[in-house]
Amino acid sequence: MPGLRRRAAADPWAPLRGRHLLLVPTVAGPDQVDALVRCWYPQADLVGTGTADLDGVAALHGPHDISTEAAVAAEVPTPWSVAYDLEVERSPRQPGEPPRRPDGLHRAFPDGLPTGAELAGLELLLALARRLGGAVRPVGSRDALTPDHTTAVETRVVSPTWIRPADVAAVCAQEGEGVQVAVGGDTSPEALEAPDGTPFVVHLPMGPAGAVVVEGQVAEHPEPAVAGEPFGAGPMAVYDVRWVAPDEEWHLLEHLEGLALACRERARRPMAAITRTLAELGGGAIVDADGFLVDRYQV
Repeated sequence: MPGLRRRAAADPWAPLRGRHLLLVPTVAGPDQVDALVRCWYPQADLVGTGTADLDGVAALHGPHDISTEAAVAAEVPTPWSVAYDLEVERSPRQPGEPPRRPDGLHRAFPDGLPTGAELAGLELLLALARRLGGAVRPVGSRDALTPDHTTAVETRVVSPTWIRPADVAAVCAQEGEGVQVAVGGDTSPEALEAPDGTPFVVHLPMGPAGAVVVEGQVAEHPEPAVAGEPFGAGPMAVYDVRWVAPDEEWHLLEHLEGLALACRERARRPMAAITRTLAELGGGAIVDADGFLVDRYQV
């Protein structure tokens, strides 16, 4: 009819353009994503509802199957065809140039990093991308951040059992010489008799490759990743197995190469062996550097 305006069709891809996206390979099914999200947010139910509630301040929706034509409209970079979108309120930006980060987030926000729930949501997406071999496309960017999965060498053993410092030192001594122990900051032999629960550090020198350290303490808060374990609601101890690089700047690099890469790989095998043995001794679970459960035989 003359004078009657046709209502513009809704743009189905507008929500994806306006939200941060997790991009995953087609082989990474929703059940895998759901299991990982539950390591951070145990009450989430992505598979059952299509939406994972992130503590009431954000939500992860998906998966979205995206055709080649739709990818252009949704601003999804090639070759990705499966996406999850993060629904979260835009946060104030941190003032000043952002510090360098190994996940590359500083490159996506050169004028200041997000804060609060938005930053937490982006860090979840980056962790998921690293574990699944995926990427993150921040709002307004046609480039995707692709975290290097090989950088996640640190592990945490979560256990219902307190493993004494001397026993942890014996485990580390199987991987090298020169093990040193500090219990409550005390390096004397008498410190090994400190009461159970006293925080301790075991230091294993790795020569030019730096060192491997194990930090043991009673957990201050429940570990979300082990909420489904029999001991998940009770007291627990945590043992963090870390690589101390010869140059601390290496921990800020997105990708290591040359000598830095060789040193990290030199530390990887003893770290894995120590992690597996501690998990067996304490009857615990292993969590990777991003807070996701790992099978002890796949460390």
